[in-house]
Amino acid sequence: MIPLTVTTPEASGLWTEKCRRTAFLLDMTGEALSEEGWMQVERPAPENRVFSGRSPKNISFMRNAAEAGQSLRHDSACACCVGRPALVSRLLSLVQERARGQCAFFRHIALVVSADQQGTVTEGLKASSLLENLLSPEMER
Repeated sequence: MIPLTVTTPEASGLWTEKCRRTAFLLDMTGEALSEEGWMQVERPAPENRVFSGRSPKNISFMRNAAEAGQSLRHDSACACCVGRPALVSRLLSLVQERARGQCAFFRHIALVVSADQQGTVTEGLKASSLLENLLSPEMER
């Protein structure tokens, strides 16, 4: 599993150079954080910075489609993707990009959120059944 640390802008500035070299910085605050030393930095568009604890819709249709021999290709309105929080979607695609060699092979994700969102985001990510076997979210103290 890939370690994911939910941190604040202030705490992310305290990461050592050694830790930054192998970490992907995902800045959800929009603040002007230093990019110095991070393996890769991403700042999503404002509309994609919102985290919602909504759970994804039931995906039992996928099992039924597989049993019927139907394609499991995802369309823009598929039931397993609609209703998924933008942050969860981005983290899933980031792990896929890493596996495909489409981005730097980071060993850690630093997710920067505001201090008042830190606990909520951490708990929401821990509760995500889509991320539970890919990432190990922890809140930086």
